[in-house]
Amino acid sequence: MNLMTTRDIDALVLKNEEYREKDAIVTVLTSQEILRIRARGVQSLQSKNRVICQPYSWVHITIDEKANRFPLLLYGTTKRFYFHILEDLEIQTTCQVLNDLVHLGPIHTSFMNLVNTCWQAFNTHTNGYTYACLCLKEIIHYQGIDPCVDHCVKCERTDHIEALSIKQGGFLCSYCNPSHVGKKSKADLIQIHSLFHVQPTAYASFCELYTLTLSDFIQWASWIGYHLNLKLPSLRFLTSISDEIGIYY
Repeated sequence: MNLMTTRDIDALVLKNEEYREKDAIVTVLTSQEILRIRARGVQSLQSKNRVICQPYSWVHITIDEKANRFPLLLYGTTKRFYFHILEDLEIQTTCQVLNDLVHLGPIHTSFMNLVNTCWQAFNTHTNGYTYACLCLKEIIHYQGIDPCVDHCVKCERTDHIEALSIKQGGFLCSYCNPSHVGKKSKADLIQIHSLFHVQPTAYASFCELYTLTLSDFIQWASWIGYHLNLKLPSLRFLTSISDEIGIYY
């Protein structure tokens, strides 16, 4: 006997994919998990549920769950739709990269709220890349691939730090980086150090102090890709449309 349960959830819509003739599979991030939900008939323009299945929406939905099947979307409401994300190709692709990586993060209420805040920041053009980098920092920490930012990763000296190497796994001093590849400014090094030491309770203050960029986001997304051996088409496309890239492996 298949038991059916109904529950209400708040969720962030990451993507939807066509399924059969008029249905869709909607992937959402909740405070506890990432769910793939079947939404019947939402490819039809007349569907009442069509609007709540749009990516970059914060929604409250009711679903039915039955063993061995996709949860079924019953109905819901949109709490906020961050539609401005879809108006800028660079921002939309950045958010797509983040959406492709969130399943690697710590799935709990604070992380969901951070992703939501990131979308809101991009939607209002207020420090979105800084919040996006904080999301990646959470993923990096959860996966146990934090960069060494307290000393040179090779010789452990704390002075003459000048570069960050993705391949080496952290900061390099000038003696261990004789060709001076990937050399960064002192301000950039301080920013990286702060990014990986800031506590979640101080994220808002961090975003007031620092303004991270698309280049920073690509750097940390590339860090995840390199250390977890991931090939992300969305990241490759984002890199191709950006003219800011100078990543030292």
